Amino acid sequence: MRGIYRKTVLKNGIRVVTEKIGYVRSVSIGVWIDVGSRDERNDARGVSHFIEHMLFKGTKKRSAKEIASSLESVGGALNAFTGREHTCYLARVLDEHLNIAVDVLADILKNSLLSSSDFEREKTVILSEIKDLEDSPEDLAHDLLMNNIWQEHPLGRSIIGDTESILRMTKSKLVDFIKRNYVFPKVVVACSGNLDHQDLVGIIEKKFQFNQTDMTTLVNQAPLEADHNKVAVNRKTAQTHICLGIPTFPYKDKRRYASLILSNILGGGMSSRLFQTIREKLGLAYTIYAFADFFEDTGVFGIYLGTHKKNTVRAMDLVLKEIRRIKKDMLSRQELSHAKYQLKGNLMLSLENTPSRMNRLARHELLLNQYVDLSETIDSINKVKGTEVIEVANDLFDPHKVSAVILGPVGQRVIKQINWDII
Repeated sequence: MRGIYRKTVLKNGIRVVTEKIGYVRSVSIGVWIDVGSRDERNDARGVSHFIEHMLFKGTKKRSAKEIASSLESVGGALNAFTGREHTCYLARVLDEHLNIAVDVLADILKNSLLSSSDFEREKTVILSEIKDLEDSPEDLAHDLLMNNIWQEHPLGRSIIGDTESILRMTKSKLVDFIKRNYVFPKVVVACSGNLDHQDLVGIIEKKFQFNQTDMTTLVNQAPLEADHNKVAVNRKTAQTHICLGIPTFPYKDKRRYASLILSNILGGGMSSRLFQTIREKLGLAYTIYAFADFFEDTGVFGIYLGTHKKNTVRAMDLVLKEIRRIKKDMLSRQELSHAKYQLKGNLMLSLENTPSRMNRLARHELLLNQYVDLSETIDSINKVKGTEVIEVANDLFDPHKVSAVILGPVGQRVIKQINWDII
């Protein structure tokens, strides 16, 4: 499982981090920009995601179709995604085609035309994407939960923006955002697979010759203070979608590992407590799980389930009782060991593909400014004690910290019918 890690900082500030895996024939490469939706001004909500769309619409030497076929024609794939803190443009190709992948990525990042006609057309596409989100109640519940926790802070906004912000978006806002944020100090190139580090550094130095004349500026964000709102959103859905969330630790906090173990014990799989109680024993839900996301300065620990509206209160009472139980009872050695093995197994299995390893490389560089070897991560997981998991549970699950979104054919009174003080 171990690769050979190397890092080079170019003269212009671009960081190149690689992990050579000699036994594979593929390479995954991502150009990461240290900017996301939380860095947007209020009048430009969704601009990061809009830019991601626009960079695939044509360059000085490639049409949109030629960009799409550039890597597919050699058996590879080209993609991108926008997050709350980062934007990534990525490719996966056979090792012999790495040069092509770098050329395409550099082309869309520095030579995109950003034409007015493409801008107006893509605005319609993103408005449709917003409608798609609204038609996906599980995803919408997660989005609403983030807004519930962080309210007006940019971290709580939807990554894709909203209808109002997209309708008011202008091309000048896109260009201004690119000039201020797509700059060398914010760029990390992460690559994993069968590659030569120095060869890649040479290609990056040659291809990534941007005009670097703009200075980055910080968005004046409100203080990051979490709220604890509990709301019901009435929708004509087939079932009720419930999302609970609690602010938790940042990515660099060592308690992250105890949080992940707690997430596994509560709702990390078919053997988890919530799955066994809510689905297997009582049949109150088809989907139920716990999740944990970590950011630079905070995080969110949450639980999601979908259930029939008549079972909403009962299911929630059972979830809260399970939370109370894990706060008060000691973990058995067997359950703790099981959760650790599950976490380590999921991690190691995910690292059998180059995209996951590339993603891990980049997040370590962006959020920790260092590489953490897999053996170090495994050791950190192994060292977590049962008492630490219980301490994290008690710290997180405070009735006054819990936010909730209940989306479905219910009214606001359902919030009052749930005994939140159970935990």
